[in-house]
Amino acid sequence: MRSFTGKPVLGGQAKGPALFTDQAVNFTAGFTKPQNLLPWKRSQFCDRHHPWCGEDLKGKVVFLPACIGSTHTGLVVLDLVRLGIGPAAIVVEDADPLLVSGAVLSEVWYGRGMPIVSCHIAQFAAAIKTGTIAEVNGDTGEVILRD
Repeated sequence: MRSFTGKPVLGGQAKGPALFTDQAVNFTAGFTKPQNLLPWKRSQFCDRHHPWCGEDLKGKVVFLPACIGSTHTGLVVLDLVRLGIGPAAIVVEDADPLLVSGAVLSEVWYGRGMPIVSCHIAQFAAAIKTGTIAEVNGDTGEVILRD
């Protein structure tokens, strides 16, 4: 078990398989493809320019440095959380308003949120391997990794 502390951005607690990337993520490009309309592919990341291409993000704790792309990002995140097919939590170095807004609005409008913690992502690169389970406490900023 390894414990890390970041800055709480959005409260709540979640646990799930960890998915790490050192590349910025474009949620709009990853989730607005025609194949995302198919029920069994809705939570599949479909940006062919990103290492997560083909990954199912449902229930995972995602670790990313930043979010890039359009102002539509918040609505994509809102929709993923609303439908129950989004990540369980987000650990991000740059928690910009476009990314965070979708989770906040989902919590306010639908009573479904996801914890978000901001911290340096590089420290997780060597710690996250296949099978690593991450626990995120968005109230305290604590992130625990278990093998």
